[in-house]
Amino acid sequence: MVDARALFDGGGGGAPASRKNGIVVMLDSMRRFARDDVLQAMSCWSLVNVALTPLQKSMLVKLGGLTVTANAMLQHPFNAEVQFRALFALINLVIPSEMQPDETAEIREREIFQQLGEAGEISEQEMLDASVGQISNLVVVAMKNFCSSEAILNRACLVLHNLSLNEEYHSILLWTPNCYQMLEWCLGNYPHDHVLQQSAMDTIQRINATLNGDEELRTRFTHSIGAQQQHSMELVRQEDVSLQPQQRQQDIARA
Repeated sequence: MVDARALFDGGGGGAPASRKNGIVVMLDSMRRFARDDVLQAMSCWSLVNVALTPLQKSMLVKLGGLTVTANAMLQHPFNAEVQFRALFALINLVIPSEMQPDETAEIREREIFQQLGEAGEISEQEMLDASVGQISNLVVVAMKNFCSSEAILNRACLVLHNLSLNEEYHSILLWTPNCYQMLEWCLGNYPHDHVLQQSAMDTIQRINATLNGDEELRTRFTHSIGAQQQHSMELVRQEDVSLQPQQRQQDIARA
């Protein structure tokens, strides 16, 4: 994936072979065919495998892998295959590499970025910092849309768990609508999924530790939860009011 120049040898037109590699081709395809749900699902599955190699994962993130994965989820919110595979990819992508690559890998990465005409100066952490708000929101939306899919909820909880490893992201998770509630909901409704239970519980405990250490943040969060609950009750009331005329007509018709 990192060096796939042979794929383009002898090709007709287009960019020079030295400016192509498998990761670039895949990400470019995801951008160009954003509305193709089959391509997005298969590409997200490829991201899972590509990210298993540290050098490839680093390049994947720096070249926009987080953005295209988020866009796939945004474009296909009700496609279970896209959501499942995108979440699976994010489990690994949202954890910046802790160990520095060896000197050979660093040199290789610089050479590849030079071939691609990219600077490659933005770190994985910086790319994640720019995307974490959108990612956390999309994860929660997927949890709500597929609340009966244990497999999707399992992967979603793992993504949130890995995001919570960075204390700086706790406030983002707290202000992501329904994030905390969905984690609690998963704990109560999927008691036999041990991976889900562990990841959701660890995430909640980390967030609670942050709340316990910041009284102002805790007060704001409590008010936010109350406002969200009031909003949900208002939506239910409005739906009930809108259904009343239909119910009366049905009652008249039956009479």
